[in-house]
Amino acid sequence: MPEIHTTSESIPDINMHYSVSLPILNLPMQAASRPQPYMRVRKLKRWMNDLPTADCQRTAVAVIEQLGSLNNGSYPPQERACLMDNLRPLVQQLVNTLSQQVRKSYIPLSSRALERYQLLQDVLAEMATGYKLVVNALAMTSPHREHDEMLLREALYFSSQYLARQLLEAYLVYLPEPKNCWLELHQLYQYATDTALATLTVDDPFPDISVPIANTVNLIYKRIVLLALAEPYHLMKNEAREFYYLLSAWAGNCELLPSVNIACEGEFSLDANTERPPRFVNSEIEWKTKNGYIIDISEAQKRLDMQLQRILRANLQELEDSNHTLMQQRRQRDMLLRLADAWQGVLKRSGERYVSKASIELATGLNAGHHYISLGKAFSPEVDELRIRSGEIEPTIFAAAYRSALQKDRCHHNRAYETNPWWQRNFSRNGAALYCAVDCPKLHTAVGELVTYCDPEDAPLRWKIGVVRWLRASPENQLDLGIMNIADSAVAVACKALAGCGEGTDYFRSLLVPKQVSLQQQRCLIVPANVYDINSVLAISMKHRI
Repeated sequence: MPEIHTTSESIPDINMHYSVSLPILNLPMQAASRPQPYMRVRKLKRWMNDLPTADCQRTAVAVIEQLGSLNNGSYPPQERACLMDNLRPLVQQLVNTLSQQVRKSYIPLSSRALERYQLLQDVLAEMATGYKLVVNALAMTSPHREHDEMLLREALYFSSQYLARQLLEAYLVYLPEPKNCWLELHQLYQYATDTALATLTVDDPFPDISVPIANTVNLIYKRIVLLALAEPYHLMKNEAREFYYLLSAWAGNCELLPSVNIACEGEFSLDANTERPPRFVNSEIEWKTKNGYIIDISEAQKRLDMQLQRILRANLQELEDSNHTLMQQRRQRDMLLRLADAWQGVLKRSGERYVSKASIELATGLNAGHHYISLGKAFSPEVDELRIRSGEIEPTIFAAAYRSALQKDRCHHNRAYETNPWWQRNFSRNGAALYCAVDCPKLHTAVGELVTYCDPEDAPLRWKIGVVRWLRASPENQLDLGIMNIADSAVAVACKALAGCGEGTDYFRSLLVPKQVSLQQQRCLIVPANVYDINSVLAISMKHRI
């Protein structure tokens, strides 16, 4: 689709008593003549009623085509806004269905999931374009009638909402931000601020996420800014969506301060005249802005700290309780701790990086790591415990206990743990940046996943332990990830809870890191997530002793 850019010329606004620059937006080239056929609301409703809504993908294709036709046609802004408003309920249903299907997919996305993702992005982009056309048309006319000012406010809000949703959906599957999304969001927000429309409430009967907060352009923009500062490519699966909801309550506590003649190093910053996302500015990057702002999140950080304190206190009071409610609290606690860490900013790297093109073998998951570190030995913790404690068991019940132990241990047998080849981009003493360019859809990698990796040319293989810290996919199914090194060695063990959270569960594969070289050495135990917690008492089976 051919595109043009509106200029950022200044126009007089008699209500504001100073000139306001038009937002820089990507808009389709429109025909000068009246479109044929000319779409009316009644005709559009009949068309929607005939859509095959049971087939989400066919409906999405039809909606994209219809939106493209409307966006390429010349309509008065009032009529265009009315047409777009009538499409919103159907579009919301489509977006939610497609988003749910895509979110359930493994990373990197399969070809089918990628097709759904592209449909999702196209629907959102066309809806944003429709409302941007309304903004552009009304922004170039002045003075505004009262009804036109309300239309302008709504168009600013809805176009920003669809652009922000495009970014959210990209973050959820670790794909790149859609081109120009950030630039247009910056521009729309700045224009809304200059015209005193950013904080005015909009009646939104179909919000993308329902929150008990006034719907404003200010909310839409600052919420996605705060999410960007949470390092979305470092978040675990679907956490970006949870943060998007949570940050609605704190968006009003975020302030943007013009950074003219102010050093941005050590601050969160954005440039409203570029398509760069907001970020923390450290000494390692060159940050020059044309229209820069410092993002003050100190009040939002205070709110986060207060919520964390409440959750931590509740955890301490309920450590003996292992019910579902506590599990949810622990998950939210860990998520908020990661957010607090991201909002501290990154000053500089603690170690030097070295470029490398070496290949490595990588296994994903705690079970796979345990398998390779134990050199593929059978995992039989129940039988091992029975053998160690055989003298304590009555002979009359030993046979039954042995059968029970064998049955439990069989659950761990006959499982294939594969390794996959990856290639390094660079490495340091703290970890490595890896990429995969072939057969990536088979990898099913996730942020926060434990990984075990080694140099395939080492003899014997020396397996290291790490965790996936960040992930970036591409539409071509190439995958980049960052590994934080945890330990250069480990001992494969089994553990189960004797008391506290996790009590009553069977043995799980676990790792003691690093290998012990002295009695004074401190060691860590890596256990499955969401099973144990603080004050859990664990029995650790080391094959020949517990």
